[in-house]
Amino acid sequence: MRNLFQRNWYTEVRRSEDGLLKGKTSYIDTYREAVAHLSVDINSFIIQEALWEEQRSSEPINARTLQVTPLCGSKAYFSSGPVLKEAGAFLKDPLAVALFSETVKGIIQAETFLLSERGFASEKDYEHKWMEFYSGSCRYFSSLDRITKTWFDHVGESKREGNLFVRFKTQSLFHLGKSRYLLTGNLSDSFHEVNVRLKLNGVAVEEADGVLLRTPDLVCREAAALLTNLHGINLRGVAKKELAGLLGKGQGCVHVIDLVNDCAQILELFGIGQKTFS
Repeated sequence: MRNLFQRNWYTEVRRSEDGLLKGKTSYIDTYREAVAHLSVDINSFIIQEALWEEQRSSEPINARTLQVTPLCGSKAYFSSGPVLKEAGAFLKDPLAVALFSETVKGIIQAETFLLSERGFASEKDYEHKWMEFYSGSCRYFSSLDRITKTWFDHVGESKREGNLFVRFKTQSLFHLGKSRYLLTGNLSDSFHEVNVRLKLNGVAVEEADGVLLRTPDLVCREAAALLTNLHGINLRGVAKKELAGLLGKGQGCVHVIDLVNDCAQILELFGIGQKTFS
């Protein structure tokens, strides 16, 4: 087994002393290194500043830092997809969309520790909002009649200072010989730990499994069994919407879906299906 390619993501959201949240996602892979930064108002989540840093690329470039003006004034919250695409077009780099998207996700997760700033009267008020908004969207919120733990039972408390949320993700591609490959994906953050493993014959899935090591409730872990639905699927170029359908949609886990999609992207990035290895 030979490692061919790997990539790593690190998202961090911190409370600063100037009434802002500082969020960033650092990314490094075999060919590239970049960081997306967002500074947002702690009450409104309106983006005050957006920066794109690029340190290394397979293309000959100088290290650079750019102001991403299309993002300023927009909200770092749900439904930010269109403005994130504008940022990608502004920078002429699809990776920027992914990194700023991860940063927005981190800011949304950090809301757990910003109840008063975000206008919530209590932990129960926050949980009720999410139960209404997210109803039917994942295994946890589709199984509220079966869960044994509330969100704050899992989190522990709603008080954090300084560092509010962190997330690590990594994906690796291994060559197993001839036209067979192994893709692995791992996620560990302030609330979850998830792992997926995909064994491929060419670009078709031979085996797929995974485990959810740390989750808001035991019911979430049932979503791992849905990975067997990927058997026989051509993974190269598959749309995320199709992956979500195969992995259960609202009965699945959004983090499992994201990890499988991250792994599938590597086939495009590394050219599997076009290259051969001895």
